[in-house]
Amino acid sequence: FESTVRLAKSNPAMWIPIFMQNKENVLDVLNEHISQLRKFKSCLEKENYQWLTELIENANKIQNIIK
Repeated sequence: FESTVRLAKSNPAMWIPIFMQNKENVLDVLNEHISQLRKFKSCLEKENYQWLTELIENANKIQNIIK
């Protein structure tokens, strides 16, 4: 959330060239986030809390990668 807020408060003139230069990578990441959000949404809609737990546990593994 902090990174998102930082981006929202930033000057667009600075970020547009960064997005343009990294278009493919940004699109890949956005597509992955959209896919994960759809899974979370589906879990909630179907009240599939076991799968939701698995998704959250899997997401928590990123901590090991970014430390």
